[in-house]
Amino acid sequence: MFNRILRLFATGINAYSFYSNPLRFFISMLCILLIPYLAYIFWGVAVILALAIAGLYFIYKAIRTSIENRSSYY
Repeated sequence: MFNRILRLFATGINAYSFYSNPLRFFISMLCILLIPYLAYIFWGVAVILALAIAGLYFIYKAIRTSIENRSSYY
């Protein structure tokens, strides 16, 4: 019963904030919904960039070692 009263109270507050300023209501709802996704995107990009940098370093190291080994035979 208490949960229903809280839900009714929250619905009333949301209706009032929508009525008082609908644009701010929609922007705040979008921000609440998008912030977790933006965090996932940020950390995903950070991990992919780190893996790409590590991959480029190891490719460079392998090519450099190959060139040094090849030049030592001549």
